[in-house]
Amino acid sequence: LMGYPDRATVCVSSQAGCGMACPFCATGQGGLERNLSTAEIVEQVRQAAAAVRDGALGSPARLSNVVFMGMGEPLANYKRVVAALRRITAPAPDGLGISARGVTVSTVGLVPAIDKLADEGLPVTLAVSLHTPDDELRDTLVPVNTRWKVAEVLGAARRYAQATGRRISIEYALIRDVNDQPWRADLLGKLLRQELGAKRVHVNLIPLNPTPGSAWDASPRRRQDEFVRRVDAAGIACTVRDTRGQEIAAACGQLAATGD
Repeated sequence: LMGYPDRATVCVSSQAGCGMACPFCATGQGGLERNLSTAEIVEQVRQAAAAVRDGALGSPARLSNVVFMGMGEPLANYKRVVAALRRITAPAPDGLGISARGVTVSTVGLVPAIDKLADEGLPVTLAVSLHTPDDELRDTLVPVNTRWKVAEVLGAARRYAQATGRRISIEYALIRDVNDQPWRADLLGKLLRQELGAKRVHVNLIPLNPTPGSAWDASPRRRQDEFVRRVDAAGIACTVRDTRGQEIAAACGQLAATGD
């Protein structure tokens, strides 16, 4: 649960664990335990809405945003996630009354599911966890890329933007000496401009959060700033995401069970 000056946001999980096996993410390294039910997903949002209403973030407020960026690949639990989206965005008393425009669904790029979601009539924001613009590295960082390549993922994102009128968010975890090279920033900007158009996409850079046993680390600030500058220079909006939850190992990529 995160409070900002203009909004209150909850980050929810769609699965216990994750089967996507991205090597820089603690959740992916732990594997998939099971899908969450629609009720379990909606309950996360209901509890967050009640907490915000009762002043958990300071003064009483209203939950405005829901991001499916906790444990799991939302589109791998497609039916339950879509049912949860309908319940979350339906007006009260049948639903929680949260605007679809305040809901973001993240995916590593399950192309058929992206196309299916575009036809659901739910104008939620799609966030694509890209992490690199080239297939050679993405095959390693996001193993599902061996099935659906970068061009196919961006093509599906373009169709989603066209069908819903929503801007696509590109998530990019910046890893020191792995995917933070200037040429990758240039290629990312060029590809997004070609495939999506400058007005249809925004890049969220995520400084890599440390996970136990990982040799990878966040890029230094100087490299991060240069990456932003180069993507911006290509005409693509690019910002660094505000990292929350690191102090309790609950930041992006850190969600995993610990202990016995």
